[in-house]
Parts: sequence; C-alpha cells; structure tokens
Amino acid sequence: MSEFDAANPPSDNGSSSTLPPSDYPSTPSFTPTPRFLTALSSFHAMHTRDPSHPSSLSYHTALEAFVRNLSSRSTDERLNKGPGEALLLAANCQHVRRWEKPRSSYPEGLSGYKSWRTALNRFHASIARSVLEQSGYLPDSPADAALIQRVEDLLMKNGLARPPLPERDVDLRDPELQLFEDAICLTFLRTEFTSFASSFQQPPPTSSDKPPLSPDDRRAKLVRIVAKTWAKMTHNGRQVAVEQLVGGLSEELKAVVLDAVSQEGQGSAK
Repeated sequence: MSEFDAANPPSDNGSSSTLPPSDYPSTPSFTPTPRFLTALSSFHAMHTRDPSHPSSLSYHTALEAFVRNLSSRSTDERLNKGPGEALLLAANCQHVRRWEKPRSSYPEGLSGYKSWRTALNRFHASIARSVLEQSGYLPDSPADAALIQRVEDLLMKNGLARPPLPERDVDLRDPELQLFEDAICLTFLRTEFTSFASSFQQPPPTSSDKPPLSPDDRRAKLVRIVAKTWAKMTHNGRQVAVEQLVGGLSEELKAVVLDAVSQEGQGSAK
C-alpha cells in the first residue's frame, strides 16, 4: 500500500514515522528539495506532539493523498500534472498544532465557531511561515516570499468561492484552492465523519442549559451539516466521495449522506 493511498490511509497504530519517506514521490510539476523535506519533517514532528497522535499524522497523510488523487483527475491542465510545492506544504500543515486552540476556548454558537475557525486559519498560517523560513525558504527572495504567501493563502482559504460552484474546474476563480477544499472535505469524510456523527447524535449532558433535541432533530441537523459540506465540493470532489468513501459508511450514515445530497439539490451518491 502506498503511503499516499487515500482510500486506505495508514491505521492509527502508533507506527507512523515522524519523517517523510526518503523516496517522497515527485510530481511532474515538483521535485522535492532538501528544504521542502526539512519543512515536512518539522510538521510531522509537530503532529506527533498532538495529544490525539497518531490520528494527526493520519489526517495529514490522508489529506495529501486526496490532494494527489484530485490533481490526477482534474480537467484543468494547471492541476492535472500533480500538486505543486505550495499545495503539498499546505496539505501537511492544515491542522498543525490545532490542539493548542480548542473549540471550547471560544463561545458556543455560530458566531463563536466562525471566530474559532478564523483564528485557527491564522494560527496555522503563522506556524507554516515560521517553519518554512526556518527550513531555508527566504522571505527576502521574491520567489520564496511568493511561495510562503501562497501557502498562507491556501491555509487561510483566501479567495475561496462560495456555493454554488461552477461545473467546470477551469471556471473556478482559484482551482488550486478549491481542490484543496475538496481534499479537506474528503479527509473529514474519511477520517472524522463516523466519530463526529456518533458524538453529534448523542443527547447533551443533563447539566446543559439547552433543551435536548429529539433523535429526529439531531439527525436532521447532521444532514444539514453534511449538505453544507457537499455544497462546498466540486463535481470532481463529489465523484471521489461517491467512488471511495460513501460505500464504506454504515447504512445509517450512508442514508444521512443521501438525504444531504438530496437536500443540497446537486450531485448524486448511489
């Protein structure tokens, strides 16, 4: 099994290396350099400090795998030669040190959630810049400065299109950023959706000030969350979800996804 096989990412058995492979695969658009591998090693070491390790390493391995998979399937000639340096770097630090900014440190509700996500994106981008500069990327070099900024833009989701999305990749404002968003959505479905759904469908503690939702209401809310995720994905991303992920879900969660797709009003997941 390839380390970058998105359909079968490594298991969380604690055996994941903190270092990128010595034969880290090139793409037609990028050949790994020593400083690139140094940056990846730094990110990997940070992932191992995550209290949830090794799931953090598994998350980023799956994310990079989906980035490569989606690139190979893209109809946009700027992307189908494989991900470039900035995208590969971003895929390896999307959640870097996320445990340092827990959701519980922000207010409940949608406003608190958005504030948390914005702060997280800035936090990850700041760490990425620091790691890249320490790895040999020179902020005084115009080319390096542009690459560092691009990694930050990808992590900050600057310029990400809002749904509904155009049918063709070439019509997207920033196809590379949208491909990254597709990969993030797919990684959530692959690595986190089952546990998220399980915890989400549990009633709140009896000490909660909020009245408990009925099981039907909790399911309906989960369907709406999945529908919003589906709406953020391109046709290419949805096809990967259908072909590689939906079939592996439990019948209950498969029904949730089907209901979400129907609610969103686009695509299919048979």
